[in-house]
Amino acid sequence: MQQSADCRYLSTLGYRWGTAEVLWTTLIMLGALSACASRPPGAGVASAPPADASADLSSGTVQYLDSGGGGVPVLLLHPNNIHLWQNQIPTLRAAGYRVIAIDYRNRRSDGIYSAPAAGNVARVDELATRLGLPKFHIIGTGGGGVVAMQYGLAHPDRVRTVAVTNSLGGLRDADVNALELSLRPAPFSQLPQEFRELSGSYRAALPGGVRRWLDMEREGRDAVPAPPTSVTGTASPELNPYEVTFAKLSSWQVPTLMITGDADLYTPPSVMRLFVVHLRHGVGVVIPECGHNAYWENPTAFNRAILSFIRTH
Repeated sequence: MQQSADCRYLSTLGYRWGTAEVLWTTLIMLGALSACASRPPGAGVASAPPADASADLSSGTVQYLDSGGGGVPVLLLHPNNIHLWQNQIPTLRAAGYRVIAIDYRNRRSDGIYSAPAAGNVARVDELATRLGLPKFHIIGTGGGGVVAMQYGLAHPDRVRTVAVTNSLGGLRDADVNALELSLRPAPFSQLPQEFRELSGSYRAALPGGVRRWLDMEREGRDAVPAPPTSVTGTASPELNPYEVTFAKLSSWQVPTLMITGDADLYTPPSVMRLFVVHLRHGVGVVIPECGHNAYWENPTAFNRAILSFIRTH
């Protein structure tokens, strides 16, 4: 892949692990984002702001933002608030893509979300069909990365690429899951959300950004009822037919991008590599000075990584 001087990579390492060929890259910000962006052939850039819309589907009601335009579609999945993609939508639109940010939760008429998580994949698929989308790129962060990965496994014929950011895509593996939990001892969940999810570097440099992120996160979370609980008071597990396992990944052929922050307490780089090495066509990128929300904490580097990946597919 040709790269300009303004779109270089630092510490690029190619290696093999079993049957997986992995390209592991640490991305640094060098030069303008426009040097890395490439407009899809024949795609026009929509000039109007993304339109708020909703769709009543057989699997539930979803809200979404749609930039319109004739470019290759890019679906953005966030677990709490579609407006948190505010730093990605303009950049992707300027590169010629049609951007659709989907709130895949089932929204009731009273504004409260409901329905099991297993319906998330069905709602994304039904909305894509309703909109008549051709093959698209799908990008998810955090819990949205779980839905993106599960969607790709369920419908590989509909996606060009899958990007899972700050997440292991809902992987179910006893050893890896135990490792993840060991990194977050019991008091962790009681700590402030901004401490758990945003890097110290970001919190120190941009306190206003921290406040805006918290406000938007809480706005989205407040719309979600508490999960069902068992008699023990713990969240009841939901059966999910789209569960992600290493066995399923062994035959996975879709190009997949994994992104994490170098200070992500949920998915640190070494843990994400455990996932990447199982991908036949996987690329891993570490974004500097980021915690669990790379799309928000370092949007320039995040957007560059996304564009550099999807424009080649």
